[in-house]
Amino acid sequence: MQETRKEAEQPVSATAGYAIPKRILVADDNKAIRDIVSEVLEFIGYEVDLAINGIEALAFFLKSSFDLVVTDLEMPVMDGLSLADRIKVRSPCTPVILITGGDRETVLKKVERWPVDSVIFKPFTLEELEKTVRGALVSSEREQVSVGAEKRLKVARCQTHRRHKRSKKTDDQRVLRVQDQRDCRLI
Repeated sequence: MQETRKEAEQPVSATAGYAIPKRILVADDNKAIRDIVSEVLEFIGYEVDLAINGIEALAFFLKSSFDLVVTDLEMPVMDGLSLADRIKVRSPCTPVILITGGDRETVLKKVERWPVDSVIFKPFTLEELEKTVRGALVSSEREQVSVGAEKRLKVARCQTHRRHKRSKKTDDQRVLRVQDQRDCRLI
């Protein structure tokens, strides 16, 4: 009975004990592939949104935040490589996984010039999909932590630099100090 009271006294939130699910955008013109990929990802625990082409996927991406994008290479209106390029311009740390049934050698040569994090070749196993998605998300989290630490270091350097500049009183140094402050705000 005492354990029950303790449990009842603790505040409960809707997400208590659960991690917030990662959001994944899946873009594929083939409904069967879209459905299979989304069902597997949802079963694993991800939140999934679907798009039928690159334009629709880009519109979803610009309206909302996604942790990962899985896209087919060949789609009408906008292909997967163009979509990946536009996503990386807006959000360089968002991983993009390309799914394709194309020739392995040809696709790998093509992908070298484009901002794609991983490629899954059809036919693929569900384990391969899961492993690739998890790997891309882990890499993305590491990259974001690294970028965040780098930005904090730059800000700290700017603050130290500003304190040092304030101690000097000449007109030339005041101009430099103002210019340094503008540079720091851009970070």
